Amino acid sequence: MRSKMKVFAHYLGNDKNWNLSKDGFQYRWRTILQFGDSWDVIGSIVMKNPGSAKPLQTNITEAELKALTMFDNSNTPWYQFTSDNTMHNIEKLFIARHNGKPLEGVIQIFNLFNIRNADLDGAIKSSTIATEAVLSTLDDDIKALRQHKCPIYLGWGALGTDKRFIDKASKIFQLVRCEMKQEYLFPKFEDNRFYHPQYLMGRGKNRFVSQSILKAFCANSNSINPNELPVHSIPMLQSSEIINCFKTIAVNSKWYEEKRYEFYPGLQVTFDKATINIRFKSKKKNGYHIADCQSIPEKQTVEILTQKFGYRCQANVWIGRKKYDEFGVSSNCVASKIKEELDKITIFLQEKHIILC
Repeated sequence: MRSKMKVFAHYLGNDKNWNLSKDGFQYRWRTILQFGDSWDVIGSIVMKNPGSAKPLQTNITEAELKALTMFDNSNTPWYQFTSDNTMHNIEKLFIARHNGKPLEGVIQIFNLFNIRNADLDGAIKSSTIATEAVLSTLDDDIKALRQHKCPIYLGWGALGTDKRFIDKASKIFQLVRCEMKQEYLFPKFEDNRFYHPQYLMGRGKNRFVSQSILKAFCANSNSINPNELPVHSIPMLQSSEIINCFKTIAVNSKWYEEKRYEFYPGLQVTFDKATINIRFKSKKKNGYHIADCQSIPEKQTVEILTQKFGYRCQANVWIGRKKYDEFGVSSNCVASKIKEELDKITIFLQEKHIILC
């Protein structure tokens, strides 16, 4: 039988019944999930932003307030919250880590930013004009993570690679992987998938990559070669939508098929189900196969795309691939970032005077 979950957090609201924010946005931070009666920290997790859990007008007991001051002794009020699906999936994740046993203790929740909004795109948009200091509590969060030697799961999905959040995510990753010895993570930031618990323990739980991540987290070790994992993008991004968005900003592009076009003389990009793939243009004798492209300009191109721009999983015809969720969290954003990167590749190859055909 599972232990009862209680949720506590600091909160700034946009309603007179709550501690009001100055900018009209809702903020939730320093979230505590308590299971049973213990206040010992048994785990921590870092995600994107607070979602749908709602504050309650429930009185917190003196004993609970006293215990909560161990986590944060500021003058900011504590509130009790409802639980949401993400929190229940966090519970499942840590039950798995604890060999199926009911949880007894506290799991700390941290986020890359603290605007409470279940609509991630809306939350990100709000974050650009938010004025409250608690929009980010990175330094306090890192201090809190350091205090407890316990399992720490990083589950911010693709948001950690967004240019607005990658510095924060990288700083947390370095702490968690190197200092806190969370060795289920691959040593290189870019090799990790950082699946959100909603996906890892929910709709994506039967996928090979999810099962590999869960197994590694439970053992706190990872023997898998990251290059052996299939390139898989969480299916919230539809390739057809990305292609349509892309065509609106790449109006002069010459499309060979519905999903492929030549972005540089001799180089083609393909919009696959979960990735963009780059290959050389077909040769009359040898076709597209990468093994047959051994001229000096071709070798230079492969080196540039793999080493400078990070394309990987070279195989058969592909010089390399990247997941859509490495570029953003919405179809418009992904299309825009892909166009921006292909333009950078084009300029770089032109500056190097690389001629492929």
